[in-house]
Order: sequence, then C-alpha cells, then structure tokens
Amino acid sequence: MSARLGRSRALRAFARTLGFDPPDAKALALLDAALTHDSYAFERCTSPARGGSYERLEFLGDAVVGAAVASALYEKHPDEAEGRLSRRKGQLVSRMSLAAAALRLGADTLLLLGKGEAAAHGERRPSILAGAFEAIVGAIYLSGGFRAAQDFLERAHLAVAQDAPPALDPKTALQELAQARHKAPPTYSVTAESGPAHSRAFTVAVSVGKTVLATARGPSKKQAQAAAAAEALQRLSPGPR
Repeated sequence: MSARLGRSRALRAFARTLGFDPPDAKALALLDAALTHDSYAFERCTSPARGGSYERLEFLGDAVVGAAVASALYEKHPDEAEGRLSRRKGQLVSRMSLAAAALRLGADTLLLLGKGEAAAHGERRPSILAGAFEAIVGAIYLSGGFRAAQDFLERAHLAVAQDAPPALDPKTALQELAQARHKAPPTYSVTAESGPAHSRAFTVAVSVGKTVLATARGPSKKQAQAAAAAEALQRLSPGPR
C-alpha cells in the first residue's frame, strides 16, 4: 500500500470518529491540512499561508473554540459572574487541556511533522497538539458550520474536561472580595524594612480605604504582600462563632 493511500484511509477513518459519515473530499482535504505541521510543509516548499499546514485553520479554530466554550459555560453556569466564568474558560482552552483532547482523539498518530520535529517527538509537544486540535475544530467549522463545531467540542472535550476554575492566589482573591464588598481595590504599603542587604525582611500592610486589614512579613515585597493578603482573607472569611 502506498503512503498516500494509507494516509487517505487513515484520514477517512479519523473523519468518521469526528462525525463525518461519510466524509467528503472537502472535509478530507481540510483534515489533512489540520494534521500537517508547518515544519513538514516547509520541507516540501509548501506555503503554510496557502493551506500547506494547519496554521490558518489553527487561527480560525482558536476563535471557534473560544466562542463555543464561552457559550457552553454561559448556559451551564447561569448564576456565575464574569470573572469566574473567565477562569473556567481559561482552564478549558489552555494549551494543556486542548493537547489532552488531541491525544484522546489520537491526533498524534496522524500528525505530519518535518524531520527535525519528528526526531524530537514533536507529536507529543503540547503546543503542537493544541494547535492541531484547534485546526481540527477549524476544519469542522468550515465543513459543517458553527453548530457542528459546537457539537464536536461538547463530545470530544467539554464532556470529559474539568472546567473547575483554578484556585486564586491570595492577592487576586482579596482583590475580588474587596471589589465585591467595598467597591474599592486593596492597597499595599511597606511599613518597615530590616536586616542586612543580602537578607532583607519587609513588612507590608494591606488596606481598603483607610482600614488596615492585615500586616505580614516576608523576604521580598511580593512575598510579604501575598502573606498580608492571605492574612486579610482569613480575617474577612466567615468562620464558626
């Protein structure tokens, strides 16, 4: 069996797993491009800008993934504020999350890579896998429209991925709490410095308006601010009485 015929059969089988049954010539051509890295295209003097690699489809798919994920989260979490929805979206469209989705599809086995990328096992690189996944979504969008891309993302990604927002660092958490309660951001000020030049210690106070919420020390201003924010959160959080 020739390499060309073998790839054609593999693409047809892959297309069926994506929901193309039967896949037409347009869909197969788009999927072929979606699974071709620019290193492979350059080695064959094919311009990525003219569809020789997945770059253009990745560009399109990135926008489609963002819109589809945002729409799904908006419907799934009707009572959540924009900030929390944004963190959920960030988790679902992150490079690692999309790379995992590409691996679940088996896209790594179909990627065409240049010799250098192939030797370096580029088919396992998260950036390449995430790009290929977005390109596949772009191909589905061009073949079947936004609804087809939405349905695919729901099946292949959203149904299995975790959309729990990552835990906030203390400063960000305090910022959100202060804005919600007092309509003002917290401010940080260095109230003391001590120790020799090679081992300084900083004391930082965090305030909202004229009210000092907490003070803390740390070996750097950044660490002292984080410690002060954590202390302020602990004091502001409701506890057992």
